[in-house]
Amino acid sequence: MTGWSPVARFSIALGLTLAVTALVLAGATALVFGRYVEDETARFTKDAVRSHFGTVFDEAVFSRTLDAKEWERLEQTVLFHFSVYGIVSTRFFDPSGRVVFSYDDADLGMTAQGDAAALLARTLAGDPPAAQHRDIVADMRYGRPAVLAPGSYADSHAHPAGGSQPDVRRATTLETWVPVVEDGRTVGAAVVWRDLGPIEATLRQIQASTALIIATAAVLLWLFLRGVYVRSSQRIVAQSAALERALGETERTYDSTLHALSNALDVRDTETEGHARRVLEYMELIADELGLADQVRPALRRGALLHDIGKIGVPDQILRKPGPLNDAEWTIMRRHPDLGARIIARIPFLEEVATIIRSHHERWDGAGYPEGLAGSDIPLGARIFAVADAFDAMTSDRPYRLGRSIQQALGEIVSGRGTQFDPGVVDAFLAVPRSRLEEVHANAPFAQAAGAAV
Repeated sequence: MTGWSPVARFSIALGLTLAVTALVLAGATALVFGRYVEDETARFTKDAVRSHFGTVFDEAVFSRTLDAKEWERLEQTVLFHFSVYGIVSTRFFDPSGRVVFSYDDADLGMTAQGDAAALLARTLAGDPPAAQHRDIVADMRYGRPAVLAPGSYADSHAHPAGGSQPDVRRATTLETWVPVVEDGRTVGAAVVWRDLGPIEATLRQIQASTALIIATAAVLLWLFLRGVYVRSSQRIVAQSAALERALGETERTYDSTLHALSNALDVRDTETEGHARRVLEYMELIADELGLADQVRPALRRGALLHDIGKIGVPDQILRKPGPLNDAEWTIMRRHPDLGARIIARIPFLEEVATIIRSHHERWDGAGYPEGLAGSDIPLGARIFAVADAFDAMTSDRPYRLGRSIQQALGEIVSGRGTQFDPGVVDAFLAVPRSRLEEVHANAPFAQAAGAAV
């Protein structure tokens, strides 16, 4: 995804998040619906079975043997009413555990064994077990009200008639145990197996519909959130561009102000007119050879323009003295790096520039001023400036001396390699094409003729 746009990455991440959320939500919803439907089915089945005893079914089956007519009537009634609830198999137990009624004649008279005996005991004790899923083999016709109707049975204990064919197969059912209570006394128990096929089919439809609704909601939410993100991104990009333009304009205004201040210094110190601009150009050439990143260059430029701003505090009689300075005058002159750094130190965007200004007269061997820094302790900008400043000073004419040729100045730079100047910076300066140096040198004040200067 590294080559994709932010909108594409957001869209994919959002889509995956919503897809996983939708799947989890659909699964959780299906589970909740399933449990709810199963619990309600079990409760309804228990209530339905319990309500038929004493009102519809003959409870005498638990206490005595019914005659043929009573048995036939009970069987028809049970089959008719239980088929409404999809019950495909049932057994009635008397208190002794004997089967007294079943859809399968072979079950009659049998006694509950194993798990059935334990479940029956709990039911008779008034603590019927929870309904549970059970796979059984049954004639599925017993659970179809359309097939089973009163009067459609051939004789006692007969199977459904009326031309319907047996439909014996394995089915998933809900096994439910129900105590049969008469006058507050438990007289027996019934266990029924309700076909879950139709219920599960309906549940699957509900779950599918719910999943579709959740998926649709997730897609709509994805479209909405993506739209919000796209609009927000466009707004942010527009605001960022406007901010960038404003910052660029502000930075250009700052630089214009710095250039104006530098020009003001040139007016005051006429003997070094244009010195800051030439040093700046030499520094740019060195920075190119060193391969410095673009983001560090503004500080170099501003440092070159403002390196002598501390000379504002130097008296004119010293600053504009036509001859060499004496020791006392040099003491005052040497204060200008620290004074210049203090002048601009509180300007936030010039903090890095202040370190260059303070250190631009330091030497690689530690013999410089004002702090006597040495080696890499000197900021890189100041080390680059030292070479560029010295070269321009040597190749520019002053009222009290003529400037040296480019070749002579280069020789002095090489002589100071490792003592006054950073060796790496010197090597980078020596790698600058001579033609580029000549272009900058041509703008030096009081320059000799080009042929003589080189």
